[in-house]
Amino acid sequence: MKYLLLFISVAAFAVDPSNGKKLTFSDDFTGEKLDDKKWSLPANADTVSIVKGGKDKVLRITLRKAEDMIQTNTLSTKGKFEQQYGYFEVSMRMPAYKGHTGYFRLAPKDEKLTPSILVLFEGLGADQLVPWARKVDDAGQRDYRPEGKGTQFLKAGEASKKFNTYGILWTEKSFTWFVNGKKVHQVDKNDIARPMSIQLTHRVAEFERPNLNLKQLPDDVEIDWVKVWK
Repeated sequence: MKYLLLFISVAAFAVDPSNGKKLTFSDDFTGEKLDDKKWSLPANADTVSIVKGGKDKVLRITLRKAEDMIQTNTLSTKGKFEQQYGYFEVSMRMPAYKGHTGYFRLAPKDEKLTPSILVLFEGLGADQLVPWARKVDDAGQRDYRPEGKGTQFLKAGEASKKFNTYGILWTEKSFTWFVNGKKVHQVDKNDIARPMSIQLTHRVAEFERPNLNLKQLPDDVEIDWVKVWK
């Protein structure tokens, strides 16, 4: 199977990949608690809450206080909403500092069933925002990331100080990543065709822990809304 990786520079104007599509899933987190018909909580359920964020309520994913701080707190639609193809978008505020990561990911129901692909935006702090995909098949594991620096899609501080929209357009031919409606990355493929769920995560991985400064916490991940079209 042949993959062609294309890095698309940020366009001079924004587009709306949802045009002509029907809304199939949405959540703007305005209730008193999370809608358990749409989402499954992480094991550390206390890390997820709906809070007042400016004029509106937002979903907050924080970090559990622990001795080593290593954790992955993921809110998921697995088993509740999964879709093959379409446009998946979130309005999200990423962490400001290094040592922990916020991400928006599309994942198949069974990641061990190959061929499979994970498609995500990662906010690594310090203005690092990475759109990429990881494919696993009989040939092994391959990552598809933007060439060059490929992380500076927003002005300094914007990823953590404000909500931005992060979108993934999935078609029969490709995955395309958008930041505030601007195309930033594309991977062409032709052999992945299984429904995927949405995952919203705040993580401290073992390799990140040395860079985590506890005095900089809380530095939470927040989501204003999630929408999916097909």
